[in-house]
Amino acid sequence: MIRVPRLKQNRHGVFSLRVIWQDPTGKRRETLHSLGTRSPTVARLLALQFNEALERKRAMTEKPTFPNLDEIVQKYKLDIGRGIMEASDPADHELMMKAIEAYKSVHGVFTPLQQAMNAGRTAQPLTEAPKRLLARSSPLSEAWAGYIREKQHDNAKRTIYEKGLLFEEFKGLLGDLEVNLYDKPTLVQWKNHEMNKGAGASRINKRLGYLNDFFNWCIGNGHSQHQQSPVEGLLISTKGKLKKKQGHWKSFEDTDLKAIYGKGYLDACPKPDHYWIPIVALYSGARLNEIAGLPIQNVRLIDGVHAMEITDTKTSKVGRVVPVHQTLIDLGFWDYVEHVRAIGAERLFPHTVDGNNGHGKNAARQFANWLDKLGITDPYKVFHSTRSTLITRLHTADANPAHAMQITGHDGVQVQNIHFQTYTQGIGLAQLRDTLNRVHYVLDMEALKVSDPTFKGFLNRWKLQDERQKRIGSQKTKSKQSV
Repeated sequence: MIRVPRLKQNRHGVFSLRVIWQDPTGKRRETLHSLGTRSPTVARLLALQFNEALERKRAMTEKPTFPNLDEIVQKYKLDIGRGIMEASDPADHELMMKAIEAYKSVHGVFTPLQQAMNAGRTAQPLTEAPKRLLARSSPLSEAWAGYIREKQHDNAKRTIYEKGLLFEEFKGLLGDLEVNLYDKPTLVQWKNHEMNKGAGASRINKRLGYLNDFFNWCIGNGHSQHQQSPVEGLLISTKGKLKKKQGHWKSFEDTDLKAIYGKGYLDACPKPDHYWIPIVALYSGARLNEIAGLPIQNVRLIDGVHAMEITDTKTSKVGRVVPVHQTLIDLGFWDYVEHVRAIGAERLFPHTVDGNNGHGKNAARQFANWLDKLGITDPYKVFHSTRSTLITRLHTADANPAHAMQITGHDGVQVQNIHFQTYTQGIGLAQLRDTLNRVHYVLDMEALKVSDPTFKGFLNRWKLQDERQKRIGSQKTKSKQSV
């Protein structure tokens, strides 16, 4: 083995160049430049290229400045077959070419470096160019950017966010290499790393699924020469077995509902989203962010039926139409809707902010705090239990199963085309409304009613603040343009 100075391997197996230098105060410093590979062979070759360039740079300058070695250390692509290096940009290419030319002026050719590269390989005739071990493929970051750009069209925002986190962790651990270089042994090591972190089977399989989707996309879009995804066969358990192990969100019992939506609810949920979202969820089965992010134009009368058109869902971007339960109308929900529409807001809850967890983050946190205060600490009784409760009550009321699945947007139903057309026909939507109105809860409705269901005071204050912020933003923009 050729011993290469300045080469170091971290605890994850990724190689880096180690440079020791002194800062202006004379203090000894160390800089690590990742080579983005876990392969000893590739790392040694890259380190040889670096050292070769550095020594030539030293020979051409009287006082090399070690802290500024970034101009030499770049993300080089090494062609093992031809023994040359590709620089990342024209300026870097020019610098490296000077270093290589300086070397050639002394040795005439790349003899020592070429011999090092060819070490351990069968000699080939000079007339025949050595073949590259692997065909070139796109770098991970380039392929991932294209993958995410395409997935924006059919993945939920939360899924895109989770994939982004996965990519940063994956790249940080294994480096930003060509897609071809991530083989099955590498993915097995990544899976072992996840297990060593204590991740559960469901989380690991979910992330493996994301990676499998990515590598299959790379194969289909010409970013990889793999014959099949290196993730194939790496799931640590079958879906059937995992489902048996996984817990399911529990429905709220009558005692839970009386406590949650009884005395104290108004004080615990003082804002429009805090108050309305958990109640709407209980009477519609809609998910947290399906309600929280609703555009106001999607809450309207359709063929004489009060309804919510949910277009951006967890399982589909086609969506579904859900009738508004009569109890919600009795509580003043439609009065709230009309007031929001009257002030010109674009969304049902205009004061909420769209974060990585959607518009419903604060409402969910407030609801969770209320459950804790009530002593409802079962980990399987959470906000999503409102959906489980509605589904359970629909079945208990002997509701038409097809109606129940259409109302809740069940994963097993394709809520598009003919189903969506059925919603917009008066009789179809009226039937869904009648089915939904069969659900009743034993609640103290008088205790649940708020004095002003429109939250007029709160929304008027928000509108004034929003207009003030828009004016300030407009003034800042004009000031920048005038400079």
